Amino acid sequence: MEASSSAAPARRRNILVIGHDEMTAVTERALSTAGANVTYLRDPHDRAIRRALDGDIDAVVVISNDDHVSLRLALVVENVRPGVPLVVTVFSGIVASQLRRAVRNVRVLSMADMVVPSLAGPCFDDRLLGVSRWDGNFAGVRAGPDGPELVPIEPNVPSRGQRLLNQLGSMLNPFEESARILMAGLLGFLFILLLDTVVLATALDEPLVDAFYSATKTIVTVGPNPIIDDGPSWLKVFSALAMLAALAFTAIFTAGVVNRLLDMRLIAIAGRRAMPRRDHVVVVGLGQVGLRLCLLLRELGVPVLAVERDPEGPHVKRAKDYNIPIVLGRGGSRFVLRRLCLHRARALAAVTSDEVENISIVVAALAMRDDLRTLLRAGRGDVVNETSSLFKIGVVRDVYRIGGTLMAAVALGSPATEAFLSDQTVYLIGPDGAIEPFESDVEAAQGEVAALGDGGS
Repeated sequence: MEASSSAAPARRRNILVIGHDEMTAVTERALSTAGANVTYLRDPHDRAIRRALDGDIDAVVVISNDDHVSLRLALVVENVRPGVPLVVTVFSGIVASQLRRAVRNVRVLSMADMVVPSLAGPCFDDRLLGVSRWDGNFAGVRAGPDGPELVPIEPNVPSRGQRLLNQLGSMLNPFEESARILMAGLLGFLFILLLDTVVLATALDEPLVDAFYSATKTIVTVGPNPIIDDGPSWLKVFSALAMLAALAFTAIFTAGVVNRLLDMRLIAIAGRRAMPRRDHVVVVGLGQVGLRLCLLLRELGVPVLAVERDPEGPHVKRAKDYNIPIVLGRGGSRFVLRRLCLHRARALAAVTSDEVENISIVVAALAMRDDLRTLLRAGRGDVVNETSSLFKIGVVRDVYRIGGTLMAAVALGSPATEAFLSDQTVYLIGPDGAIEPFESDVEAAQGEVAALGDGGS
């Protein structure tokens, strides 16, 4: 009997994909390109899920921007087919931990966690394709002679002098109007007190402590001051003017305190939430991706400043709790950008969910500083490609392709934890730090390049 010359072809995996957004479509395409049989359900009810799970399903992928929807769908799947491998997108760490406790065979991923490392890399260093947590430390992904490779990186640690200068700059030139009023009143009152002390010490040969005491009594009007009462006429006029000025600055200071108490106080006068003014990254768009990007950059020692147009956005209060300074306004507005110290910024990342808005933000920022390092969150639309063909708009990251490809790889059994895009190919990073391309994505990228070449001939 003649032995078979080739092994039997591997069985195609059957994957159920539930969702209705752009990343769901990318995940479905990646799975189909990899040779899987994909069943796609868009906004299904429970009976549709039961019918789909009656067949031979090897894994289920649940994708939703709403954690509660993801949780409910995952529990429905687990109830119908206990133990079936599940891949679910969840942003909240609390919801993710509860889901892992309730479902036995689940892999929980976050859209933000999947794509943020590829955005943080160029923000930290323009030579990096992304950053990765490996062996308890940070590593950068850099293009090497034999393909992408992991290289060790060290978080920035500002010196004590730099931190002191930043704090002084924030105190002397606050960003928010209520803080400006408060500091103007306080500094004005202190200036009058110091000036009155110097005049009394110089004109009447008073010891510095006595001069300070007399000046304080005069300014706060707590009682008669014999030194002033028995002094020359010009000193009385000077003291009267000092008291009036101190009264005015006290009123300004009081107004500043009241406004500060009633204000949202998204930027502090001093501390970690103070306005960064040098070597910082401006993150425009405080959604899931923007918030996680700010947190990761802060772990890398990079000062961050978030810009959000919606004061009632769901992540504004969370970012404030994390001591991230926030500016309310439209990121594409030159008036807003002018106040963000772009001339001394390290980079600007436009990561709103609208790629047209991201383009306008980057264009406005480059108009103010043409050598600014810019990053752009984009999808698979043609708008970014058309814009980048006209002029350079910075580093573009197709977040749906990165996230969708990683979701597809995990559904097919890959242990990969992170992904990044390089030369039109999505690469996967395993828990051991190994980097390998998603093979079907390589074929798709080669097809795209060939198609572009045919179209240009």
